[in-house]
Formats: sequence, structure tokens, C-alpha cells
Amino acid sequence: MERLIKTSGFKGTATVMAILFLLVSCGVPKATIQIDDYTLLRGGKEVLGKKDGLVAFVFENNQRKVPFNQFIVDKYKLGSYQDVSYWVTIDGTKYKVLVYENAELEKYFDTSAFMVSNVEPELTIIGSKARFLALSVIDEYNEDCLADGSLHQNTVLEYLKKLKREYYSD
Repeated sequence: MERLIKTSGFKGTATVMAILFLLVSCGVPKATIQIDDYTLLRGGKEVLGKKDGLVAFVFENNQRKVPFNQFIVDKYKLGSYQDVSYWVTIDGTKYKVLVYENAELEKYFDTSAFMVSNVEPELTIIGSKARFLALSVIDEYNEDCLADGSLHQNTVLEYLKKLKREYYSD
């Protein structure tokens, strides 16, 4: 009789512990951040001569539009949809815009912490299934134009916001 009580006591304790473990592990909500317009994230692509990764302009993808890479290639007549980067002149200064492919975006940034505000049903997705898009910008001296303290930050941000609006409205 004593052995039966010990065995059932152990089983009961083990069952209660397992249930508590499941409740705690499944019940803890993950903190998510919604990107309303855009966000700047540090630690992106590396460029020659810089030890830290570039700052990236990250925004939500509109999956009902053509893929962003295709939009950029068509707009600037680049020719290749792979490893997209291009030079643009703004107010007399040359900048190189680097477009992140989805694999690169996932490599450099943990986008699982970001919440998608416009969830599209699978049937309505026309373009890329990527949830977010990212761009980094350097000047002709490989300086990060989106970094805090950059003299080009405001100019480049205005350009990127305009480009995003154009992509959304196209």
C-alpha cells in the first residue's frame, strides 16, 4: 500500500509540473513592435573600411504590389533583380542605395519582433511574400548616411520616405 501511495504521488507531482511548464511556456506573450511608417535599425550590411554594420531604413512590404526589387529595377533601369544597389544624386551629392533581399534582412535583423499591420490573405499576394523591406544608404566615401550624427541623414530620410510612398502608390 505504501508503494502505491509513493508512485501515485510522484505521478501526480510530475503531471502538475508538466501542466505548469506548458502553461508558462505557451502563455508568455511575445513583445511585438508595430512599424507605422518606418524604423531605423543598426547592424545591417557591412561596407569596406567600416567595422560596424550600416543603419537600415525598414518598412512594411505591400504584398499586393510588384516586388520591391522589380519596382527599383524598373524605375532606375538597372537590369538585374539580384543584389540590387544603385547610385542616385540628391541635391548635388551622390549616394549609393543598397536594397536588402529578404534573406539578407533576416540575416542582419530579427524581424520576428515586428508585427505586420496589413496581413494579406495568401490569394491576394501579388509580389514578394517578404513582410518587411530594408534599404541602407552610403555616400561616395562609404559613410553611413542613416547613422546618428550624419549630415546627410535628413536628406536621405526624405528621399527614402518619398521612394516608399511612390512604391505604395504605384
